This record gives sequence, C-alpha cells and structure tokens, in this order.
Amino acid sequence: MRIAVIPGDGIGQEVVAAALPALDLVAEIFDLDATVEQFDWGADRWLRTGVGLPEGAVAQLRAEFDAVLLGALGDPRIPDMAHGRDILLGLRRGLDLCVNHRPLPLATGTIELFRENTQGLYAGVGGIVGPPDRPTVAIDECVYTRDTVQRFLRYSLGRIRDAGQRRVTLVHKANAVPHTGRLWRELYAAELAAFPELDGTDEYVDAFCYHLVRDPGRYQGVVAPNLFGDIISDIGAALLGGLGLAASASICPQARLALFEPVHGSAPDIAGTGVANPYATVLCLALMLDHLDHRAPADALRAALAAARAEGGTPDVGGHDTTGAFMTRVLAALRHQHHRTRPREVTAQ
Repeated sequence: MRIAVIPGDGIGQEVVAAALPALDLVAEIFDLDATVEQFDWGADRWLRTGVGLPEGAVAQLRAEFDAVLLGALGDPRIPDMAHGRDILLGLRRGLDLCVNHRPLPLATGTIELFRENTQGLYAGVGGIVGPPDRPTVAIDECVYTRDTVQRFLRYSLGRIRDAGQRRVTLVHKANAVPHTGRLWRELYAAELAAFPELDGTDEYVDAFCYHLVRDPGRYQGVVAPNLFGDIISDIGAALLGGLGLAASASICPQARLALFEPVHGSAPDIAGTGVANPYATVLCLALMLDHLDHRAPADALRAALAAARAEGGTPDVGGHDTTGAFMTRVLAALRHQHHRTRPREVTAQ
C-alpha cells in the first residue's frame, strides 16, 4: 500500500499524527507492506507561497499512490477558505472522486450514505455582479451532468446491495429544484432496474431530515446530491454521538485511488489543546483497508476502536482522555486482539 498523507490544518495535524501508529501496528500484525509519504499542503504553505494544490499534484497522486489520507482543512487566517477549496475540491475533481461514502453505524443499524461529491452547487459555476467587497448580485449554479449522476448511482447502488442492505432512498428536492431533480429521479429509476434486490423509494430532503432524526432505523441505503448529502452526513454524525466519530471515503468508480477524510474539520477552537478525537481518523484507516481489500486488518481496527471507546473517550464524546491517551487504548486493544488470536506454539516433548 502506498499512502499519501495530507495532515492539513488545525487538529488535522494532531489526529493524523496520533492515528498513523495504528496503521503501523496493524500492518505489522497482518504483515502488510505500507509506505507513507506526507505532504505539507495546507494553510501554512498557502500563506507562505500562495499555492494550495501544487502543479502536478493530481498526476503524482494518481501515478504513485493507492490512497490519500487527509486530516482536515481550515484556518482562521484564511477566512474565505480559499486554500481549502483549492486543495480539497481540486483533489475531488482532478481525481474524479464523484462518490462520497459516509457510513453511519447507528444502534438501529448501519446506514450506508452515499453523496455525489463533485457537482451540484459545489461545481464552482457562478459569479458576482458589482464590486468584490459589496456584490449586488451573487449566483451559484447547480450543475449536474447525466454521466456523473449515472456513474454515481450505479456504483452506490451496487455498494448498498453488496453491503447486504435491501432498502434504498433517493433524497432530492424535485418539487422546488425541478430540472436537476428530474434528472436525478429519472436516472435513479433507470439504475434501480438493474438491482432487483433493492426496494427503492425517494423523499424530499426536508422530510427525510425530519424522519432521520425521529426514526433512523427506517433507512438502510441513502443516495443524495452533493449539498443534501453534505447536510445529511452531519445530522448522521450527531446521531452517532459527534463529528469526532464520523469518517468518509471519496471514490472514483473507475479507479483504485481513493481519498479518506474524517468529517470533523480543523476545529481551530481546540487545536493545540491535546483533546482532539482521533476516532474518525482511525476509522478512515479502516475504510481505506476495506477499499484496498484488506478486510481482516480493517475489522481489527474497528474492533480496537470499539474496545477503546468502551473504556473511555475524548471530551467531545463525554470522556476525559487526551488524544494520546485514547490512542494508547486503541493500540493496546490491537495488541490484545493479536495476542488472543495468535496460534500457540507447540513444543515437542
């Protein structure tokens, strides 16, 4: 495994540094060959050079790596988040990562949430009329192409089926956004025909959010346009217990290379205090191992996380652990699993 690591900003740097020893340990236990290379793409470099994503970065990642681990982007010194858009949106579009998978393992069952990741209101189409400091008209266009929506739905429905789910819901707002809404609903119906195992329904996004909070157990698989999926995933994180527990994978249906990112952001208010939650970053490593077909190590990481959380946690989830203390629990749980499952040596008598 060749893994590019972008710690980014704020607590991203802290949780990535804390989580990487878990990757080292699980690689040692399962005899995996994992090579990690770190890149300093973030606010400090932007402020120093004015460059977010360097020229040739996308081509380098595509040619030399199997996965990207991104910590977080966001810095109060760059209030318009220009560097974050340049890096994150540049990677999503440049690597064609049109599928964002955000599993929500709730007490009522896991919701497999898939969000389109490159188009919609995040397509970057629009502009302002008037002076930059006081625009009189501001426009952001919602743009979807048939090819992207079709590829997204085909891949996501397949993943939902393969996860053993039987119900899938398209979230949309076709009553108020009729043109892209029609495209989504038509393609959803067409793609569902190839998955007779799935029982497909659709809901308006406002009704969906209401029902998700009141009764999340009614949902198994969810597919959503970019903006709606972004909002839904944070509601789902709240149902999990907090943003510090939520992980994501950004995937190109036609390529191996994928990007893995905790969804909590850079949290500048707690950066440097030593209490950032590394749970979601370790969970990203598990998603990464799953994606690269290393299922047993991925399951071991998830089991270690569950064991560590049962014993404690960082303040955001009601615990008293520091970042380092929680990771000490995770590493201890990994070692304990290995010791418990390792075959005993037999001594000849």
